[in-house]
Amino acid sequence: MMYKAYVGNLSPNVSAVLLSATNDEELKEYELQIRDKYRAILYDDLYREGQALARGEYEQVDRIHLKHVWVMYDDVDRNVFMTDYLEKICDRYAREFMVVHRVSRVLRKCGQYQDLMLLSEGECEAYSYCDKSYYGRSAREPGEALFHTSEDVSNIKERKFDYTLVLDADTGVPRGGVFDILSIAAAHPERGIIQPSIKLKCDSGDTIFMHLEAMRQSIYEPMTNAITVLFEQSSFFGKALIKNKLYIDYVIGSKDDIIERVPVDVLSHDTFEAALLKPLYAGSTFLQETPSTNFVTWNIRERRWNRGEILLAMYFWKNAFGKPMRWLQKKLQRSKFNKTKVRTETKLDFVTSYIAHSALRQMLMKPVLLLSIILQYFVYPRNRYASIIIVMFSVLVFPKFATCNRKNYKFVVLETMASILQFTPEALVGCVRIWCALYANISLNVNWVPQRAVEEDFKRCNPFLACFKHLWGYSVFSLVAGVLVVIFLERASLLLALLIPTVVLPIYAGITSLTTGFKRCKPSSKSAHINVVSEPNMYNSIGNTSGPTIEIRGNEDNALTPNMYTNYGFDESTEFPNNKRSQKNASWSRDVESLIASSERYGQMFNPPPPL
Repeated sequence: MMYKAYVGNLSPNVSAVLLSATNDEELKEYELQIRDKYRAILYDDLYREGQALARGEYEQVDRIHLKHVWVMYDDVDRNVFMTDYLEKICDRYAREFMVVHRVSRVLRKCGQYQDLMLLSEGECEAYSYCDKSYYGRSAREPGEALFHTSEDVSNIKERKFDYTLVLDADTGVPRGGVFDILSIAAAHPERGIIQPSIKLKCDSGDTIFMHLEAMRQSIYEPMTNAITVLFEQSSFFGKALIKNKLYIDYVIGSKDDIIERVPVDVLSHDTFEAALLKPLYAGSTFLQETPSTNFVTWNIRERRWNRGEILLAMYFWKNAFGKPMRWLQKKLQRSKFNKTKVRTETKLDFVTSYIAHSALRQMLMKPVLLLSIILQYFVYPRNRYASIIIVMFSVLVFPKFATCNRKNYKFVVLETMASILQFTPEALVGCVRIWCALYANISLNVNWVPQRAVEEDFKRCNPFLACFKHLWGYSVFSLVAGVLVVIFLERASLLLALLIPTVVLPIYAGITSLTTGFKRCKPSSKSAHINVVSEPNMYNSIGNTSGPTIEIRGNEDNALTPNMYTNYGFDESTEFPNNKRSQKNASWSRDVESLIASSERYGQMFNPPPPL
């Protein structure tokens, strides 16, 4: 994704940086090896484009590259261009595809791009999050290196990038999308974050659940647009364009005036960043993201997010909620307990607070809904079902009025039925999720299962058995509770309406884990884990790719300099290659053909490394 992002937005003002936090030396070598292979491929494609340009065969040159790269050499004599310019141009762009290795893991992803920004400002040693009186054992050593020394680190140092486009490993950037986002940033220089819309992408081979998630996202998009226009700001989704100078000044601080507004142990760092930088929602641009493949992985992700929201609540309501939680943590964690506090507190106005706590409100809606259903049995309202009907109508039906039409009404009805089956059990499942998140925060006993591992488990076995393995407790409890309700309780139809969908939840999860042809997803084989760098249908020239992952820093029209970055490896994978790292070349021009030949130019590259 990162490579396609880079070549799809190639410009003198764009650099791509993969930021790795691994300590495994073999994995570091692998990452550098893959970087060199991608560099060689990029060099080769640009060289072919340059030759086509010199011959006047403009149809062989990618239009984005023609506009942003080759147009600067329009007035250069073609012979001079071939002999004096072409190799240097290709070499320059190849070397802007970089990998750096971070020394510390403080602040996780947020700390990664914070350190990258500081490196581009010329800071090589840590000065933030070093105070043990605030962060205890989580603090890093003052003056320790931000990154392990390398050629790429030297290339980034003191470049003073203007913007950073922060992305995840599975985030795609459309071709030319970087320039659209930068043009919006140039028109709003006072904004610290430009937040593009997030589009969920899936194709015919993906699961039914993925298609439902994509439909749901498109149906609710008008509501997101309306809210962000009304409040003139949006949430920060963790994937957006950040203005480096504003971010450093308001979030990190300088050596002489350290701010450090993001708590060192927080998981949902984007809430604090959004509160300070007030993101501008750019709905006309978008980034692409892959939805969860099935209900089980969606549930795991939601549980992780719930844990982050609970941590946020400990800082936003430090007396009412934070102190009791810290007391419980100290009692249960004992010697593992690490007392932390935020150096600079963030004050929220009404609008910022409303947006910042939207996820927390959604989380708390689950126990409130469960309590409401239970109370319906003990009270005698005049219109017994009015409240639950109003809630369900407001959540599931009303938002669809903005998007339902003659062309898509079948999909809207399908999504509504699926939402009833998926979200009715949330009154119970969501409460269990909150309890698990609370327990994880209090006890620090976290058994984190990577989402990719669960997805692969589903592909290797029967999806219905896999769903029952993860969800059987809900079904058994609901079945027993339903029988008891029928036998002993009267007027308990709302409880049955909750319990029946929960009983069949594993069946719903199993069906939606199948593809649209009602077939099982094929397990990933070795060949499926191989990095496919180019295919005949993918490239006319290198620029025909789509969906990259990037971090940037400037606007093309204003001669600013962007920098692309992703915080994960090139690919999540299952086994290490046996071959050693490719030898570095002072220039790519002489040895590029042998490198390309050894990597099978139009096919497979390397088997990926095993998960850590």
